[in-house]
Amino acid sequence: MSRSYLKFLAIPILIFPFWWLSCAPTLNFVEGERYCDPKGYFELLLPQGGWTLLSWEDVDFALWDPQEGATIVVNVTPLKKDLDLSNLTRHLLIAFERKKIISQSAVEVNGKEALKTVLDGWAQGIKVKAEAYVVRGKGVVYDVVFWSPSEVFSRKVETFHQFLTGLNFLQPKGLH
Repeated sequence: MSRSYLKFLAIPILIFPFWWLSCAPTLNFVEGERYCDPKGYFELLLPQGGWTLLSWEDVDFALWDPQEGATIVVNVTPLKKDLDLSNLTRHLLIAFERKKIISQSAVEVNGKEALKTVLDGWAQGIKVKAEAYVVRGKGVVYDVVFWSPSEVFSRKVETFHQFLTGLNFLQPKGLH
């Protein structure tokens, strides 16, 4: 083999691990640790019991329970103007097909104004039950959503409520 061929081959071999670490989707098992959002919007205590931290495009934070099929998502959207929580909730719930709202109420989540919605619907061909919170921050809105197959919901929703209690909404620099 010529030396120039080896140099050519060395470049992809050296670059691949860096690409894999930075760009590839990740699945990391988590157990009772703190997670700090790299953008500074929130920090939280990770739940126990086999949850997997997912890397999901255009989502700030996602957990998945592979045994039960349950998912928790936290997403933060900067807002230029103050919008009505019910309009923001309608937009969020577009992801669920054939949805039926079971309940909707104004609540407070860790000192922040929120709109809580519980619904039945379909996601990716699976009948699910979901609990969603749209939380108003200063200059941002936090979407915090839990869903699972309908038959699993009652077993896993308490874990979500504990997760929600351990979620701290932060005020990143530059947003006031």
